[in-house]
Amino acid sequence: MKPKSFNELVKNTVLTKSPATWGGLSFFHEITPSIPLIRHGITETPCLFFTTSGWLEGKGKIGGNDFQLVNTSGSLSYLDRDFEIENFTANGEQSGFRMELDFQKIEQLTGKDLIAGALLSRYLPRHITDKDQHIGALMAGVETEILNDCPSGTLYAESISLTIVSYLWGKYSVRHSIRELNGLSPAKFSILMEYFRENIGHDISLLEMGKIIDMSPKHLCRCFKQATGESPYQYLLKLRINEAKRLLRKGSFSMTEVAYSTGFSSPSHFSTTFRKATGMSPRSFQKNF
Repeated sequence: MKPKSFNELVKNTVLTKSPATWGGLSFFHEITPSIPLIRHGITETPCLFFTTSGWLEGKGKIGGNDFQLVNTSGSLSYLDRDFEIENFTANGEQSGFRMELDFQKIEQLTGKDLIAGALLSRYLPRHITDKDQHIGALMAGVETEILNDCPSGTLYAESISLTIVSYLWGKYSVRHSIRELNGLSPAKFSILMEYFRENIGHDISLLEMGKIIDMSPKHLCRCFKQATGESPYQYLLKLRINEAKRLLRKGSFSMTEVAYSTGFSSPSHFSTTFRKATGMSPRSFQKNF
């Protein structure tokens, strides 16, 4: 009989969960209780966990090897898929962020040819424990976005998920993939700019950007930043702010019309982002310019 998954055996309390509208990797903020005993369990999906508070100390057998775990605030833990856990116990309670590193989604974002669906096991150790505040900061950014109803859209969700995977891969991999050499040509950049202009009021996807210029999202992000000094999300945000300025100067559109026509999820999201970018509210800008 197939052993139960680790998530089935450990009854975590979920505080925050990524909604269906979230375009990135599945994310949870949850509380893990003390674990009396897991005789036999298995990890079905590779998971990255970052402890935000509390502590958890455990021991047992994982992957056939004796294993000891001490998680405190700032601890990072990673377990690959199909990792068998035997006679595992843990004391304490911890709160933290968990991200499921779904193979299919990562394949879409990185453009890699996955061999037997095992991208991360090809490049990462099957188990990682470390202290890593950078991962914590990135995952805190994910939660903030989700708690605010994902106002920045699919491009941001895909980009920050890709950033987390790329950072994990870059810092902890045993061997690295071969660097792709083809850059972002002027012709491809021009195609992207036209795509941005035509869709500035819509939710733009990194996957769709990659499709129209035949480039993986990961390669696209790297080449785009080399060409412009900014990520696609940062660049698009500047274009949206500039278009909003143009519409505000005309004075014939309401704040709601300006917000939605420039791709912001709500007037309040538009106002907050505009103020952060320009140092003034949209109304103040309209009055003074």
